[in-house]
Amino acid sequence: MDGKDALAFPVDFFGAGELGLLIKKTRKLRGMTQTELSMRTNISKKFISNIENGKETAHIGKALLLLRVLELGTQLIDLRDRRADG
Repeated sequence: MDGKDALAFPVDFFGAGELGLLIKKTRKLRGMTQTELSMRTNISKKFISNIENGKETAHIGKALLLLRVLELGTQLIDLRDRRADG
């Protein structure tokens, strides 16, 4: 996820820091500010900043709402299947 212009989907993430970077990068690619995202989700700019900076949080519902507004989906995969393939 360190390219500057685009994201290649699907994107794997395994922690709050990686999820936060994904949200931040997507928000910027969508041309949205934290203020605009806050207004569309009714989630505080502070929370958005915290999640974009990788702060651990128990508010999974808010994180999922941010993903939906940014038009990103979530998918659970069995990592054991991936190990067998590669």
